[in-house]
Amino acid sequence: MFTIIVTFKLEPGSASAFKPIILENAEASVRDEPGCHQFQVLHDESSPDTIILYEVYDDEAAFEAHKQTPHFAKFDQTGKPMVTEASIQRCVLMKA
Repeated sequence: MFTIIVTFKLEPGSASAFKPIILENAEASVRDEPGCHQFQVLHDESSPDTIILYEVYDDEAAFEAHKQTPHFAKFDQTGKPMVTEASIQRCVLMKA
């Protein structure tokens, strides 16, 4: 399993406008993408303008396919302008 952890720093005060946009992308990802198993949206309690994504895919190819979907394009167009900084961690799920 291939996992992405994304941390978004948003324009101050834009979290409430960003929330429905990122939640729509998350829901569509799990619903419409066979290779996407989990897409969690977290709001940092200590930083109101920080959103963290936890996404689990079959593999890196499934993640690359995610970036080609209409819902990702919509997020990229409407949500990304609110993002001032983004960091991405690419992880592989360790198995016991």
